[in-house]
Amino acid sequence: MLFLLFSIVKANSVAQNTIRLWDNASATKKMKHSKMTAYIANGNSTRPAVIICPGGSYCYLGIKNEGVRVAEWFQKNGISAFVLRYRVGIRNNRHPAMIQDLQRAILLVKENHAKYGIDTCKVGIVGFSAGGHLAGTAATYYNINFMEELGVETNISLRPDFVAMIYPVVSMTDSIAHKKSRRNLLGHKYTPELQKMMSLELNAHAGMPPVFIIHCKKDQTVDYRNSLYYKDVLKKNEVQCHFTIYDEKGHGFGINPNSDNAPSWINHFIPWLQYIQVINQPMNAQIMEYK
Repeated sequence: MLFLLFSIVKANSVAQNTIRLWDNASATKKMKHSKMTAYIANGNSTRPAVIICPGGSYCYLGIKNEGVRVAEWFQKNGISAFVLRYRVGIRNNRHPAMIQDLQRAILLVKENHAKYGIDTCKVGIVGFSAGGHLAGTAATYYNINFMEELGVETNISLRPDFVAMIYPVVSMTDSIAHKKSRRNLLGHKYTPELQKMMSLELNAHAGMPPVFIIHCKKDQTVDYRNSLYYKDVLKKNEVQCHFTIYDEKGHGFGINPNSDNAPSWINHFIPWLQYIQVINQPMNAQIMEYK
């Protein structure tokens, strides 16, 4: 039986819940680092929620810029957010550790929906760079319970209701792969079958949730063709997809409007959430900070 450990902490006067994903006797030492921090939006009605997957080449996690700042923005704008610290390569983790952690996060958010005031039909994922790949993996393989080998069975759907992939890693193929992400996700000796499975552009299908993608054409870290090719495949499979490409350079900017190369993707994202009926009315004026 799995147990949760909830601890209340204060940071910048914002109440947070730290939720350990695998706090049970059978968890390995590596799994004990897996956790998420909740930023719960105020309000009496049930609200949408996002699980945020920071990037970091599947090696480390950009928690502050692609996690905390993003979560605080969503919280202020009426959407509860959970920043996920998933297992990464720096601790010698490989697939499926990362998707196991994300699926566990989805499960815990939905199981605790009453505690947090969350609409279980409006739980999405926002991922950055390698975290975008992880988000896309969840959107693609929601019918596979990767946690089953850890003894976790559930009747709760693991399908995200929407996914945002911000300057994402998508492909593991040689021509456009971000090799550091591939190495940390798959290891040095991976099979062709695993490489194909983790190349998301080769596995899109009609049952996927709506996908929001942005990328910079002059991204010098992850080739923008990852997103371009993925967009084409999603549309071919009639998956609802919003795609924006910016002419600027830029990678790793999160939601930070002070970055010279940070496009205002959030101003596209909020109307898109309205379009797919995740939010029913315009959010407050804080979105205008990101012009």
